[in-house]
Amino acid sequence: PREAEKRRHRARLYELLERTCAFYERMLWDSREGRRAREYLLGRGLTEEALRRFRVGYAPSAWDTVLLASQRAGFRPQELYAAGLVKRGREGRLFDMFRRRITFALADTRGRVIGFGARAMGDDQKPKYVNTPESELFHKRRQVYAAHLARAAAAKAGSVIVVEGYTDVVALHQSGIENVVAIMGTSMTDEQVAALKRLAPVAHLALDADDAGQEAMLRAARIAEREKL
Repeated sequence: PREAEKRRHRARLYELLERTCAFYERMLWDSREGRRAREYLLGRGLTEEALRRFRVGYAPSAWDTVLLASQRAGFRPQELYAAGLVKRGREGRLFDMFRRRITFALADTRGRVIGFGARAMGDDQKPKYVNTPESELFHKRRQVYAAHLARAAAAKAGSVIVVEGYTDVVALHQSGIENVVAIMGTSMTDEQVAALKRLAPVAHLALDADDAGQEAMLRAARIAEREKL
């Protein structure tokens, strides 16, 4: 019975994250507030088709939009917290984790949404990028962005290209180079190397050319050598 309850609980979290992802997508394409985010993304040369394929969205600025909408749909506050969609303020009040940010759906290898990466739209927002906090479903150390979309192309090519940013992945897929994933930052973990190895036997590192990127490449190369990637 405990296992059955655990499965039901996880299924509820997947459903909640899927609903939230669809909501963020509607906010990006159909809302007045999402206009600036749309213009920013399209201005970077990304097409609507590619952005929709990657389920890019927009989290509105109000502090409780997802919280209230999810509760109206029958989800409990503790489920929102477990999914990493809300956080608790100093006085114990819950509010939306992502506000006034472009959202990038983070999915498992089966394509199920397990969290979000989010880019700030305002200069006053720090940090520039935030991710879903560690949760029952999302573990950043194990996560490789867009692995479910790159899998077929990586298997066919026999290699996978690794970049740093979400938009780098979208742009390359849009250009027809589809064996591309991102490590969400510059520090590659052993678990991410294992995830890359499941995609292809060879990984090409195409990280940023700054000092942090160079250091990350050397560190990643050492891990990859140890893992026979």
